[in-house]
Amino acid sequence: MNILSQFRQLITMETRHEDEPKKMTVLVRILSLLLLIFFIIMSVSFFAVGASQASTGNILLAVLYAMVFFASYLLRKNPLVWSFIIITTLWAFSMLWLFGPDSSFQIFPPFVIFIFFFASYDSLPKKIIFGLCTFLVYHGMSLIYGDRSPLLDFSTSAHRCVRDSNMFIIILCTCIAAHVFSKDSLNLENKLIEYNKRLKTKANTDPLTGLNNRSKAIDYLQDFVKKTDEILASICICDIDHFKNVNDTYGHDVGDLVLKSVADALRSAIGDQGFVARWGGEEFFIAFPGLNGDDAKDLLYKAQSEVRKAVIENNGQTISVTLTYGLTEYDNSKSLTENLKDADNNLYRGKQQGRDTIVF
Repeated sequence: MNILSQFRQLITMETRHEDEPKKMTVLVRILSLLLLIFFIIMSVSFFAVGASQASTGNILLAVLYAMVFFASYLLRKNPLVWSFIIITTLWAFSMLWLFGPDSSFQIFPPFVIFIFFFASYDSLPKKIIFGLCTFLVYHGMSLIYGDRSPLLDFSTSAHRCVRDSNMFIIILCTCIAAHVFSKDSLNLENKLIEYNKRLKTKANTDPLTGLNNRSKAIDYLQDFVKKTDEILASICICDIDHFKNVNDTYGHDVGDLVLKSVADALRSAIGDQGFVARWGGEEFFIAFPGLNGDDAKDLLYKAQSEVRKAVIENNGQTISVTLTYGLTEYDNSKSLTENLKDADNNLYRGKQQGRDTIVF
């Protein structure tokens, strides 16, 4: 195992509390470790220029964040987050005390609120109360120390360096925290969208044949009817001839294979020129948007040929079926139910005429 893998394993290690969410704990570990490194670098820098007080203060902050890091393996999430927030507030106070208000002190409150909001599952009023308390602490510290001269009398360039360093590390920590939570939120949202798509597909699909189901067919027709008052379309209801004999002779498993075979044949023959659905039992529904009855009938001849060629092999026996088709042009003066009834009546006529025929 390489060093990077060991580090990742250390950061993502579970806490002793099985019922605690790990994401916030891992984030606190990352931020604490990052700030520990930052304050060690700052301490060395201050020591190099002879600012022993600033160097000592940064070492103290490094130690505190190190304690937070190690405590993350022992504490529950809420005490851990509060420890991080309190130490970060002490950091802000020390910057104000040592370097004055020009130490980027103003950026600490938003960062603390940001961490609290993402870590807390409390209601919005409690979060607002925390935000107000943070403002009061910030305002109080500004009143007490805002007009005083900084304890360390550095040059303008040195003060600017401290300010920019604090600004940089806070922005970096905020970006990391925002990335962790926004990434999870986007992943969750994408999973929900995909899950909803699967649910919608499942609700609209016949599980045996993979065709649209009757409910989807009705929705399709209703949406189609709403688009225009002058509809040019044809609809067909078709039925497998003597399907009961297939089930009685060969069993329902073979009957299911026949239904799948017919569905595949209809799907292949109609293609994108129509809408195919399983209407129920051994019945199928086909809509032909934009086609008159004659054009739709030509397409049904192709479907009829495809169905006849579709065969099922069962224990050395070849099983083939035919369909009877009831076709009608959509009549705009009639309701959807009446148009479907017309197609069904034509199907019934086809059954009376000997089956395996198209009645229009």
